[in-house]
Amino acid sequence: MQLEDKIILVTGAASGIGRQTCLTLAAHGVRIYASDLNAKGAVETCEEIQDAGGRATSLQHDVTDQASWCEVVEVIERQEGRLNGLVNSAGLMVVRPFHETEFELYRRQQTVNVDSVWLGCQATRTILSRSAASGGASVVNLSSILGLKGGAMHSAYCTSKGAVRLMSKAIAVEFGKLRIRVNSVHPGLVETPLGLGSMQDMIDHGAPMPSLEAAVSMVAQRTPLGRAAQPIDVANVIAFLCADESQYVTGSELVVDGGFTAQ
Repeated sequence: MQLEDKIILVTGAASGIGRQTCLTLAAHGVRIYASDLNAKGAVETCEEIQDAGGRATSLQHDVTDQASWCEVVEVIERQEGRLNGLVNSAGLMVVRPFHETEFELYRRQQTVNVDSVWLGCQATRTILSRSAASGGASVVNLSSILGLKGGAMHSAYCTSKGAVRLMSKAIAVEFGKLRIRVNSVHPGLVETPLGLGSMQDMIDHGAPMPSLEAAVSMVAQRTPLGRAAQPIDVANVIAFLCADESQYVTGSELVVDGGFTAQ
């Protein structure tokens, strides 16, 4: 994939899909800016990239804060003068029965999953548009299959990820004239701390499953490809959307669920 020497900012880079996306992009020659509220985790991601011969810089970043976004973009502007891609991977998953979901918790879900994407697309628009003039630029927003379908105990999460899906399409329409592509990626269950943590939360709040292992096995059995996803499965799709090979793909939703929602 044509990714060599691109500058890409990845949020939520301390673990899970965000970390693997950084590693995968760096292996293709991308200069990574890895941001996360968890500064130590972001540093560890960058150290792993550097140990493999790649280039990466860590940034502590509160994706729900507009001033923090401005600071991150200023650093990239000062150090690189360009930005070829943004991957909005930072996220939170609230698992509660609807009637037990406090409004404050619901609002926190929207702030982390929706507001952060809005703020990120606004904060990076200018620098992305300058870079896009010489070959295009890409924004990839992490949604979920629960942004396409409902899920018990995930009403707040479904609300946020459905919003990311349509926000991505609307921004794609406006950003098209700037040659900035905007797409959303919709994973199913991924074996990350977030994904496995959500399964455990379901069990803790009454889902009829005897254990986390049994829950993961049940999902795998219901998936046509016969397993839950690994972070690399999602990272490879994100890498394609950041690469020049996807230069005519925008406003799309790419589902990465092993066929789970095809049934």
